[in-house]
Amino acid sequence: MTFIPTFLRTGNRREAQEDGDHSLMNGDSEVRRSGRARRNKFETLNQSLLFDQLVNRYCNFVLLLLISVQNLDYKWEGAGLGHYVMILVLFFARKRRKKHAIHSSDTTSSSDEERFERRKSKSMHCSIALLNRCLPMNIRAEDLASGILRERVKVGASLADVDPMNIDTSVWFDSVGGLSQHIQALKEMVVFPLLYPEVFERFKIQPPRGCLFYGPPGTGKTLVARALANECGQGDKKVSFFMRKGADCLSKWVGESERQLRLLFDQAYLMRPSIIFFDEIDGLAPVRSSRQDQIHSSIVSTLLALMDGLDNRGEIVIIGATNRLDSIDPALRRPGRFDREFLFNLPDKKARKHIFQIHTRDWNPKLLQPFLEELAEKCVGYCGADIKALCTEAALFALRRRYPQIYESRQKLQLDVSSIVINAQDFYLAMQNIVPASQRAVCSPGQALSHIIKPLLENVFNEILIALYKIFPHAEQTTNENKDDGTSNVLEDCIYSDDEDEAAIFDSISLGSPKKQPPAPKRKPFLHFSMSAHHQPTSHRPRLLLCGDKGCGQSSQLAPALLHSLERFSVHRLDLPALYSVSAKTPEESCAQVFREARRTVPSIIYMPHIREWWDAVSETVKATFMTLLQDIPSFSPILIMATSETAYAELPDEIKCIFAVDYGEIIVLQRPGEDERTRFFEDLILNQAAKPPPRKKKAAFVALEVLQPAQPPTPKQLSEEEQKRMEEQEENTLRELRLFLRDITKRLATDKRFSIFSKPVDIEEVSDYLEVIKQPMDLSTIMTKIDNHQYETVQHFLTDISLICSNALEYNPDKDPGDRIIRHRACTLKDTSHAIVAAELDPEFNKLCEDIRESRRKQGTILPIVCLLLIRVTEYNVFIYLKSSVLGSVKQGQPAHAEHQTVVHMEQVLEDILEPIPPLIVDHAQLKHFLQLAVKKSNNFTVDQLEKLYSLLSQCIYRHRKEYDKSCLLEVRQQQ
Repeated sequence: MTFIPTFLRTGNRREAQEDGDHSLMNGDSEVRRSGRARRNKFETLNQSLLFDQLVNRYCNFVLLLLISVQNLDYKWEGAGLGHYVMILVLFFARKRRKKHAIHSSDTTSSSDEERFERRKSKSMHCSIALLNRCLPMNIRAEDLASGILRERVKVGASLADVDPMNIDTSVWFDSVGGLSQHIQALKEMVVFPLLYPEVFERFKIQPPRGCLFYGPPGTGKTLVARALANECGQGDKKVSFFMRKGADCLSKWVGESERQLRLLFDQAYLMRPSIIFFDEIDGLAPVRSSRQDQIHSSIVSTLLALMDGLDNRGEIVIIGATNRLDSIDPALRRPGRFDREFLFNLPDKKARKHIFQIHTRDWNPKLLQPFLEELAEKCVGYCGADIKALCTEAALFALRRRYPQIYESRQKLQLDVSSIVINAQDFYLAMQNIVPASQRAVCSPGQALSHIIKPLLENVFNEILIALYKIFPHAEQTTNENKDDGTSNVLEDCIYSDDEDEAAIFDSISLGSPKKQPPAPKRKPFLHFSMSAHHQPTSHRPRLLLCGDKGCGQSSQLAPALLHSLERFSVHRLDLPALYSVSAKTPEESCAQVFREARRTVPSIIYMPHIREWWDAVSETVKATFMTLLQDIPSFSPILIMATSETAYAELPDEIKCIFAVDYGEIIVLQRPGEDERTRFFEDLILNQAAKPPPRKKKAAFVALEVLQPAQPPTPKQLSEEEQKRMEEQEENTLRELRLFLRDITKRLATDKRFSIFSKPVDIEEVSDYLEVIKQPMDLSTIMTKIDNHQYETVQHFLTDISLICSNALEYNPDKDPGDRIIRHRACTLKDTSHAIVAAELDPEFNKLCEDIRESRRKQGTILPIVCLLLIRVTEYNVFIYLKSSVLGSVKQGQPAHAEHQTVVHMEQVLEDILEPIPPLIVDHAQLKHFLQLAVKKSNNFTVDQLEKLYSLLSQCIYRHRKEYDKSCLLEVRQQQ
């Protein structure tokens, strides 16, 4: 019968392993502090599973024993033993049937709930850390001890086995730029029902309880959720905020994911009002299909039932975020589940400026408003995350320019942070390094006119823009300067209203003083707002065609500039690469997809560059598909068809001519640049850039790298009185667990008969010369006294005293007689046993925590000197120049830079280099003006492409002669060309 304890130990070990796996799955971060806590952990094991393992193993053993007995030839003894074995088999089989009956009912929901209640009642005896591991993100553990939350925690002690994330408490609604309308809608869903419940009670309505955030990555979906969590955590009535990712609720166990969702909604209901935010919800609730795993379909069905099933969800708001709207199950996208859908599009110019202001509001000095406007204009296609990264890169470029020494040093150097100033060049270099997230996969078709080509095409572009406003008035509406603030939109809609002439919609009997009803023949339709031209712009099949000679810039310059000015509209490109780039789709399917997306995101633009080449290349089926889809667009749908052609309008096919009408100004015929445009185009290049003197060495070129001293270690953070008290309580709790652990080890060692000789101090009367040999006596009772006196802050100090006992025994008892050998053997055994117990039962994380406490107390007990070192000011009379860049890297850790590593350049030599005589600049401005007139005359009737080629040749000539002071040879070379 000795095998039964073995089975028990095996079952305990395996059960503990399963419990550890389950704890790891749940994200349990509880620290295993001591062996005492580890042994107490077995008390919470599932006894039913342990008994099943015991019964299975025991019955298998009995059956094997029965078979072996029957094979033996001991008849007189086999009968009795076989009878005894059969009784045992029947007994344990009966027990197993009972337990199996309990576990076989797992398929029923009632049994599952009963087992869950039993587990929940057992988990009530766990520590408070386990109970609080799934608190909402915006509620601390201290908040549970007050108010109604204390009672709710008693009911929902067993929460969903998911450890929530820590929320960034520095993000508020004022930290979100360009999304004022979304913030207002969230206030209507969450804040207003709490502040103005009488409004909803007046009309017996419920506010929207679900919204879906969708849009490209980096547009602020998760940022708005963080700000909402912080805003809801203020005030008397807090709103619990739960944040889950798609993978947090998934589990490898069958039915566990559904249970996680159910417990999450139960906990949110107990702590209502609450918000559940599902980030990347497309991973949790994808489209259900026959190809999908049945388990995942069950998760989607469970989520649908929890969001809008037979049970009332109550004051629980569900928010989902995704960048793949087509991957979400369609059943989620209806009122009752996700009532509202918020599109997080790329920010426009004003939104980008607002985002720049948010990210740079703490900079000193502040950035100029004109500079911010220019930045916002240049950063077309940048999302909020790209703008944040741009500001970070600009600051790093400024640091790199001001202190390049830090890249050569391995230690921290003293820096004057106030001397790091960000300039426009830093932002320019940062923009060169950053690729916007929206342009990493597909390049944006919109692009502003460059500063070189702008004098040539600016007038033509303005004329096209005016014509576009007439054809497509929605474009003019988006450029309105008053559409920046969402609050102003709401106020404007309320102020400018024409509801005085509206017909009454209420029953006159139920109202005391109703509006006078007009006669029946004169009554207008109640819902006639969509037919009114006062409420929204109206356009009938807007189309725009830019045509002209080849090389006039219609496809390379003007059309991208128009799309850049219409950046708030979603642009869908329909060209040959869009049709044939995806091999898995047919061209007809790709064409239909473009029109489908354009109709879904109205107002939108369908851009067709090089329409003549496109029409000649596609098949007849694609042409028929295109014409059918074009005709199926509603007449007043705000979808602009914009195309470019490198040929004249008369040379286009008849089908294309039928699309664009000449009478309504839908065709813009581009002409070649005139004399005034060409003059402005070449004026700056010939008159200004060609007359610039060669670049010379400035004082800044001689500025040497400063000798930076190593930085002093940072002083400990000064904590407030409340923070200091809280930290001391936490440290004392940790050290208390350490003392309990050390007492347990010391008691086990002292009660062991082998180590009784080390339990008390050595009697000096019996061994008179002990103190002469041993300078520092130590024993287990002394160790226990030191534990009681709080003299051990780490386990290593305890093990040091144990090692001291061993070393004292080895030193005083030489290896001569058998008695000394026994003492030496027991001393070594004491040391090995204590180290083995510590290695087996001490959690490394807990040990590291004790080490951190000891180090923190050591630093707080000493005052670090603060040394202020003045950096060397580099002036015209005091300049240091490094001969080699490796000098900075040669400064080793802890060794300051010495004067012998640098060479002092004397004032005379510096002044000789700086005040070097400058040769006279020979420039004939009359000849430059004559050359400008010649270039304008020679470029008559040139296309835009030809003018750009001529501009490039002149720029190359200026660059080759940039170091010459005599510009006459430059004019000769250019005239020859």
